[in-house]
Amino acid sequence: MATIYDPNNGVSDEAIAQRAYELWCERGCPEGGDGREDWDAAAAELTAAAQQAAAPRRGPLLKLWSRLRNRAAM
Repeated sequence: MATIYDPNNGVSDEAIAQRAYELWCERGCPEGGDGREDWDAAAAELTAAAQQAAAPRRGPLLKLWSRLRNRAAM
């Protein structure tokens, strides 16, 4: 199976192609067009999901500590 996200190159073309095909099928497999609309939508969706998954997560204690520190600074 192909890698969905490569930090150096972004989302793989194979993953985008698969999602674009799914989007095309969800739209009822319309004839005509070059598929660019589905490709762009798939790329945007997968890139956003990959970036969200790669974002550092702050634990609840770090969030609490940050809020307390901000209150103390007031």
